[in-house]
Amino acid sequence: MPQILKMVSVIAKLQTTLDVYEGLFAEKNNAEITINNFHEIGNSIKNALRTHIIIGCAALFSDPSRTCGNENMSLKNLIEKNESKLSASAIALKNEIFNLVENMNLKKFRNKHVGHFGLEEMLGFQATEAEITVSNVRLLLEKSQKFINILIHDAQIMPQNESLGFYSKIPNHRSTDKFLARLKGHA
Repeated sequence: MPQILKMVSVIAKLQTTLDVYEGLFAEKNNAEITINNFHEIGNSIKNALRTHIIIGCAALFSDPSRTCGNENMSLKNLIEKNESKLSASAIALKNEIFNLVENMNLKKFRNKHVGHFGLEEMLGFQATEAEITVSNVRLLLEKSQKFINILIHDAQIMPQNESLGFYSKIPNHRSTDKFLARLKGHA
């Protein structure tokens, strides 16, 4: 259960980070407030949030269950431990998650642009195609949360009709809109 609790917590933190990224940078007007007024700070925040999302999602969803003999905090590790207990609906959702990760090209993008700097990619001689969008990441995180709750029930880790959920939206009084409004007012 500790692995599941930590994984659900990490997923929730990634969802919150995605909310912040989307609120600050997804709309052109919002991005302009931070980047035009505070160029270095705005770009640093954007890159830090993006890097956190990509590395976190790649670690959870594309890393193997073990690396160099050590267990990883990855969905593959959690599945490996409970695979024989998974229902047909859990297996179908697992396949959807891993298809989405594959279509996003998450692992290769992380390895070439974020986790390591591939020389050919960094010099612009080679491109790594990726579909890492806000909507794809949001879908991935939502599906993974649902999958973990199905796994919990399939493996009888928690009582029937109970589920885990750590994610909650940022309260309006601390929202990215309020943050941007303050930046506008003081810029």
